[in-house]
Amino acid sequence: MVAVGVLAALLVLPVLPAANPAMSQSYIQAPCPAKPTPAFEDTVQPLWYRRFWTGECKDLSALKCRRGKPYWNDVVHTLSARASSANRAEVTRRACDLGRQIGFEWTRPSAERRIDTKDLKALNATLERSPDVLAGLSAVEANVRTKVSR
Repeated sequence: MVAVGVLAALLVLPVLPAANPAMSQSYIQAPCPAKPTPAFEDTVQPLWYRRFWTGECKDLSALKCRRGKPYWNDVVHTLSARASSANRAEVTRRACDLGRQIGFEWTRPSAERRIDTKDLKALNATLERSPDVLAGLSAVEANVRTKVSR
């Protein structure tokens, strides 16, 4: 009888978001610091957010998701490596913050998002083409601010 009571109690415990690997954000790699989990709008958004950071399509439809580069963990490492040692900490901080903003917006439901896959490609091209990493980040940050404020 006691075992049944314990089992019943376990069945009504809420499932915490941190139990879902996509919600815990453990996939966001160093040097990006841990931050609170964003308030995702549905159950699919955290899966796409993980895809944005890792390039992996785990738990996403193979018909809709293409794995591979670019993905934001790689973008952060590339930008940090391109930065001068004097600017590396700033570039890393800004790239991590920018990734969180772009990734969250890109993963929102289609009808609400203001950054789509075409935008991701253009933003990445801006970062890759800019000979000055800080100038490239500034250009992308300005573009994202404009898009998100619409």
